[in-house]
Amino acid sequence: MDPIPKEAQRTSPLPPISFSIDPSYRHKLADISSRATLSDPLNILFQSEILGPSSKILEASDIYTSTLIRVHTKVALGSFIVEADDFAAVACWEPPASVQPAHTESELTELGTQRPVFAAFLRSIELARTECLGEVKFWQLSLMARDPERVSKGAVRGLLEWGLGKARREGYPVWCVAGNERARDVYAWLGFRVVSVVRSGGEVEKGVQSWCMVCNWPVE
Repeated sequence: MDPIPKEAQRTSPLPPISFSIDPSYRHKLADISSRATLSDPLNILFQSEILGPSSKILEASDIYTSTLIRVHTKVALGSFIVEADDFAAVACWEPPASVQPAHTESELTELGTQRPVFAAFLRSIELARTECLGEVKFWQLSLMARDPERVSKGAVRGLLEWGLGKARREGYPVWCVAGNERARDVYAWLGFRVVSVVRSGGEVEKGVQSWCMVCNWPVE
């Protein structure tokens, strides 16, 4: 993520931004997200559940395919991919009509037979979302990533402000889940607030943390 700029820098010019659902955008999002999250504790936890606790993710290619499948699914539902400064940063913005409904208890129970940690994570974040927003429709930010090999001032901020602006103009709140403290802090600087902290893979007061966050709620 970009360094959190000083207040005076918030109005500095932003890099060029574009959006598309083109296959090239999908592959770039999957590639950058895979490389950016390679060492994230939450990603490592989920991958160890799939590959076994003794396995180590050595390459981004180990998670690229599953990430690309997620991207394809989101695009098929109506989401689109937004990039800043020639993919220095990229994210998936999901309009209200494209956000998938919460899983049913039977779906979570079935998933839990194979991936109990991930199923518990989904149950917790979806419960937090329902408790916060109820039946209100919302925009969702997902797969937010900065290319770890690029430096581009304002790229992440540009992506976030672009989507937040659309949501505000349309009268919707915005939901996201931050998978690390740095992302949480950047989102908070731009107006998100934490509504729930989820701990995965450990006891109640331990485990890997993620932060359920909302912006423009109540709707302005």
